[in-house]
Amino acid sequence: MMQAMNIRIKTVSSVILSALGHASVMTATHDFFGGSVLRGILATRFIEKQKLGKMAHADADFMRLFYGDLRFVDAYPVDPETGVRAIILPFSVQRSKDEREIRDLLQKGTELAPGFKGMKGFAAAADGVLRPVKVRKNITLHMSRTDLKDDSGMERLAGKSRSSGIYNYESIAAGQSFEGVIYGASELLVQLRDVLGTQFTCYAGRSKYTQYGQCEVTLTQPQDIPEGAAPQGERLCIRLETPLLPRAGIPGDAASMLTEIVTALNEKTSGGFSLSEEPRSIFAKEAEIDNFVGTWGMKRPRETGLAAGTVFTLEKAGGWQDGDAEALRTVLYEGVGRRRAEGFGQLRLWDGRDIRRAEKMERSAVKPRELGAEAKKIAAAILTAHVVEQIRVLASMDVETARIPSGARHALSRLEQELGTRVDGAISRMQEFAASMQGKKTPLGKMMTGIRVNGISLFTYFHEKNIADMPYFLRGKELLRSEAGDIADELGIAHGLEGILREDQVFYAYWHAFFRFARKRAGQTEEGGTEA
Repeated sequence: MMQAMNIRIKTVSSVILSALGHASVMTATHDFFGGSVLRGILATRFIEKQKLGKMAHADADFMRLFYGDLRFVDAYPVDPETGVRAIILPFSVQRSKDEREIRDLLQKGTELAPGFKGMKGFAAAADGVLRPVKVRKNITLHMSRTDLKDDSGMERLAGKSRSSGIYNYESIAAGQSFEGVIYGASELLVQLRDVLGTQFTCYAGRSKYTQYGQCEVTLTQPQDIPEGAAPQGERLCIRLETPLLPRAGIPGDAASMLTEIVTALNEKTSGGFSLSEEPRSIFAKEAEIDNFVGTWGMKRPRETGLAAGTVFTLEKAGGWQDGDAEALRTVLYEGVGRRRAEGFGQLRLWDGRDIRRAEKMERSAVKPRELGAEAKKIAAAILTAHVVEQIRVLASMDVETARIPSGARHALSRLEQELGTRVDGAISRMQEFAASMQGKKTPLGKMMTGIRVNGISLFTYFHEKNIADMPYFLRGKELLRSEAGDIADELGIAHGLEGILREDQVFYAYWHAFFRFARKRAGQTEEGGTEA
């Protein structure tokens, strides 16, 4: 009999689960632990406990547990308020601009309407109520070590990179919980838990064993899979819990990729299933699956499938026969397509007819002790320092995509001098300097027009734009909202996080870092990669 065993992961330190990124100096992270990662964590633990070494593939128990009928399904974030595991929101779900109303376009009678936009990310779903769940992330700046290749150690002794190389890691912040599920025969789940234990510490992701990757893992007792309401009628809505990697189908054609699901249902049940042909019966997106295999020491070939959150409607002809409901559940939890052991192809029934957004939960009736003025001042300074550090990272990323003309190094040095060494008054100093350069056709004036960030010249930023138009403002607000927004409000900082982003020291931090990194980039271009 198929059962389920939950696996709870708590991040002890920041974790980097490398994802596809578009910046050459930025390693992005997934915001969940995929089934491939879960299987890798547990397989590593099993090998250690059973002392299998490099001969794990020759062990029958290992192969049966990790390459057999068990399904290791993605660990999504847990709602900290309710303790419910979140799901990836279906692509058919929309919300009103004031966030008071939620609707599902997959449902009959639901029409497109102005003022609504698609919802993204995770939400905890229970009894038709959706509670959005955010994953807190960090971005950390690192310095590349080119001397690792020649083993000279000169850069480490000097404390700086001779090639001026920098890179950034995005990571899942510490202190968050994620929950996945392992589905399979009860005897296999019991055997797995007996060997691994109920709780242990592991390391996952990139740069583990250094400052990243430490996690606490907890395995629960195997339990029966909840039966849920029996499907009825001729219309059935299904959601992809995890990405689908079909064995056939045309990439970009969702209907052809979903055909394998229809075939599997017709083979296991009394049949009669077909994809609905009514308008707005499929809401799908492509997903590129790309992961690193530690045992191989290399990346797995990239594959294209349908993303988790894809929803579609099936029609059932001939009515529901005895055993159809149980056969349907088997297909849903065993999965469809390729790489099912890693959790791909998991399906779930979806009912979005009466969904609604959860009301904000009241804070605990126990009022926390009020912070004193001095404590608030110290906490505000710490928060601002954190914001400043993240803004410097954004500057380093912008340098990589900025337009920096040949010969700009001297101009960037001059701008760094004009910015000065004092944080106070940085905004007004640069505005006054830009005003003094207006209309001048000097080399510096031309460079201020030629150097562009996000397509906008430095002269325009300093002379015509407001602080809210700075290249870091909106991105910093979005990046830091979940981790710094509420804290800024609780500390009574004027205008909250936005107030911090308007301060001189944030403006100074961004442009000081930008001028320095841009000057190094210009020096590499002019002198073949060496800094002056």
